Amino acid sequence: MAEEHEKREVIADHLDRESNDNLSDSDKPELRPHRTISRVPGNPNYFEKDGLRTEGDGHDHTTENRKNWQFVCTVLGCAMALSASQISALLYLTIGTAIAVDLRSALFAWMLTASNLSSGALAPFVGPLADLIGRRNILLYGGFGLSIVATVLCAATPNDIGFIAGQLLLGIGNVVQDLLSLAVVAESVPTSKRPIYVAFMLLIIIPWAPGTLYSNLLLEASWRWVGAVLAIWNLIGFVVLYIGYKEPPRVNSLGLTRREMLKRIDFVGGFIFMAGVLLILVALNIGGRDSPWTSAPTLVPLVMGFVVLIAGCLYEYFVAPWPLFPRRIVHAPRPFYCMLCVIFGAGINYVCMVVFWPIQARAVFQGDNVQTGIWTVPIGICILGGAIIAALLLHVLKNQVNWIMVGFCVAQVIGTSCLVLINPNNLATVWGPLIIALVSVGGVLVPNQVIITIITPDDLLGSVTALTVGLRAATQAIGLAIFYNQFSSKVTELALERLQPVFISSGVAFDLINEGFAIPEITALAQTMLTSLTAMPYRQWAEMYPAFASEGAYRDILPTVVGIFSESFEHIYYITIAFGVFACIFAVGMGSVSRYMDNHVAVKMTD
Repeated sequence: MAEEHEKREVIADHLDRESNDNLSDSDKPELRPHRTISRVPGNPNYFEKDGLRTEGDGHDHTTENRKNWQFVCTVLGCAMALSASQISALLYLTIGTAIAVDLRSALFAWMLTASNLSSGALAPFVGPLADLIGRRNILLYGGFGLSIVATVLCAATPNDIGFIAGQLLLGIGNVVQDLLSLAVVAESVPTSKRPIYVAFMLLIIIPWAPGTLYSNLLLEASWRWVGAVLAIWNLIGFVVLYIGYKEPPRVNSLGLTRREMLKRIDFVGGFIFMAGVLLILVALNIGGRDSPWTSAPTLVPLVMGFVVLIAGCLYEYFVAPWPLFPRRIVHAPRPFYCMLCVIFGAGINYVCMVVFWPIQARAVFQGDNVQTGIWTVPIGICILGGAIIAALLLHVLKNQVNWIMVGFCVAQVIGTSCLVLINPNNLATVWGPLIIALVSVGGVLVPNQVIITIITPDDLLGSVTALTVGLRAATQAIGLAIFYNQFSSKVTELALERLQPVFISSGVAFDLINEGFAIPEITALAQTMLTSLTAMPYRQWAEMYPAFASEGAYRDILPTVVGIFSESFEHIYYITIAFGVFACIFAVGMGSVSRYMDNHVAVKMTD
C-alpha cells in the first residue's frame, strides 16, 4: 500500500513537470511544493489546499447537497441532538443543590462533575470511531438511545449513587450528540456556510432557553420530572434523525475489516488521559476541604495526574501506532492551538455562570423556586444569544474571525470582573455584568468549535470535534471542582469566624439548648443550615426549625449568612478573571483563518 502511494506521488510529479516543460517561461505558472495525494491509507483521492480538502473521489465537492426532506431531517435531527446535549446540563446543574439535599447526599461535587468526566473521557474515542465507521448508528444509539436510558435512571434513582451513575451515562450520550451533530452538519454544507448553519441549529434551542425556569418550576412538584422531559425530547430527536439521515461510506475505512477498524482506535491513550483527569479531579475535590493542600492525600493524586497526562502525550506522539488525534489534524498550528486555549479558558468560566448564579440567587437574594427560576432565565437566553450572534458575525465578517473572538473574550473578562461588585441588598446590580458575562461565554464556546473544523482535513472532522468537546468537558469538570472547592472552603472559613457570636446574640443557641440540642449537635446543625441554604431560602429553613424563626434570628443570623455567601461568591468571581485574561491572550494570537472559508462541501449525502 505504501509503495503504491509513493508511485502515485512520483507519477503526479512527473506529469506536472512534463506539462510545464512544454510551456514558455512567461506562460509557466508560479509553482510551490504541494502534496496532492491523500495521506489516508486506502484512500486514492487527491487533496487540495495542502491536504485539507478531499477531491477526486467521484463526487462533486463544489456544489451543495440537495435541500430535500432527507437533508432537512438531517439538519433538524442534529439540531435536536445539539440542543439535548446542552439543555441536560442547563436543567440539572441549576438545581443541583436541591437534588443533593433531597437525596441527602454529601457527594454534591461528584454529582455535578460526573457527566463532564464521562464526556471528557469518551470524547477521544467517539470522534475517531465515527470517522472510521460512520456517524449514523453512533449518534442514534450511543447518543439519543443512551441519553434516554440515562435520564430515566436519573429520574427513578432512590439515592445519590444511582444519580451519579445516570449522570455518567448521560455524559456519554451528550458528548456523542454534541460532537457528532456538529460534525454531520459541518461536513454536509459548504465550509463558508458552516457558521450560518450552526446558527440555525442553535435556533432550535430557543424554546429551551428559559430552561432554568422550567427546572425550578418542575422542582415545585419533583426534580425527577426533569428526566422525563429530557427523555421525551431525545425520543423525538431519535425518530427525526432515523428517518432522514443517510450517510455515505467513510474514506478512512475503505477496504478495512471491522477488526482492523477497531485496531485503529487508541484505547490505551484514551484510558491514560482519562486516568490523568480523574486523578486531578480527586485532588481538586479534597484539597483544602478534606485535606490540606500541602498534605499527601492532595498532592499525590495531583502530581500523579499531571505526570500521567504528560506520559499520555508522549505515548501519543512517539509510541501509539494510530494516535487518537493524528498529527495531520493540526493543519494550521497557530490558530489551532490558540483556539484550544480559548476553549479552555471560556469552558471553565461557563461552569461558574451556570452553576453558581442559581446558588447565589437562593443563598444571597433569598429566592424561592419560582423566583430563582425567573432570575436565572438569562443563563440560557444569553448564552444561546451570544452563540447565535457570534455565528452570524462569523458568517458575515469572514475576514475578521480572530477579532470577533477577541471581542467576545474581552467582554467576558469585563462581565465576570464586574460580578464582584454585586450588592447583596440590590438585585438590580446583578443584571448588567451577568448578561455581559453570559453572552460573551456563549459567543466563545460554540463558534470556536465551528471555526476549528474549517482548518481541519475533511476526513478528521469527527476527531477534531471530539477533541474540542472533550477539552471543554474536561475543563468544565476541573473548573467546577476548583470553584466548588474554593467556594466551600471560603464559606467554612467565614462561618467559623462569624456564626458562633450571632448564634449567641440572637438567642438561637439558647433556644436550641432548651429544645434538647447538645453543643456538638448545634455545630452540626449550623453546617446543615449552610448546605441547605444553597437550595432553599432562609424562611423555608426557619419553618423546619422554629428556633431560627425568631426576631433575633432574622435580625442577626440571616444578614450574617447572606454576608458569608456574598463574600464567598466574590472570591470565585475573582478566580474567573484569570481564566478570562488567559483566553484573551490566545484569542489575540490566533491570526486569520479567512483563506479557508471557501465553498467546499466535505461529504456528499446519499439519497
